[in-house]
Amino acid sequence: MKNIILISFLVWVLFAEGTAQTSTTDKSLVFFNKTEGGVAFGIGSFKTNVVNGIQKKARNDEIVVSLQTINGVKYLDRVTVGVSIGVEKWQNGLFWPVYAYLGYALKPTANSFFANIYLGYGFGTRYSTNFYEQGSGAFGMSIGVGYQMRISKKLRFLYEIFYRYQAVESTYFRINDIESDTGTYQKKTAVDYKVPLHFAGFKIGICFP
Repeated sequence: MKNIILISFLVWVLFAEGTAQTSTTDKSLVFFNKTEGGVAFGIGSFKTNVVNGIQKKARNDEIVVSLQTINGVKYLDRVTVGVSIGVEKWQNGLFWPVYAYLGYALKPTANSFFANIYLGYGFGTRYSTNFYEQGSGAFGMSIGVGYQMRISKKLRFLYEIFYRYQAVESTYFRINDIESDTGTYQKKTAVDYKVPLHFAGFKIGICFP
């Protein structure tokens, strides 16, 4: 199943690249495709189980390797609007992010610094470990800055650093030691919550045109 999804993803990229090289009649507005890969590292920590009234914490040690493609329109070679789809292999899971994308180049030239923002939803699962329970994807966002350079008339190379936020729907437990006539036992109460996960990373990519 995963192989079928990956093949479909690659076919979509190839199709998008071909489509991106065709502009509209108005040269101020053109189609574009950006395909990029990156690595992100978890930063900070998040709350987990409450044991006898004491809130525990776990370090965000996730490492994320991602591949994504963005398709949309570019206006005056500066403002870009599109939709991003991708796949992310987490250290403890697999996610499929779908984002709305907005980018802005500081100069209307092929060589320029740029900034962008992604807003959307990360579908997928983060599997349980000794420190936290299994969780599923939720709202996600990314903000990045980078530089683009012209390789040829229809190709640009990009590199970028970014901050990423991904919420995960999960569960923590309130665990209390209860004393009874037969001895001491633990009472566990499940509580649903959104785990706020933060990342910092870098990407490299290509853009048509």
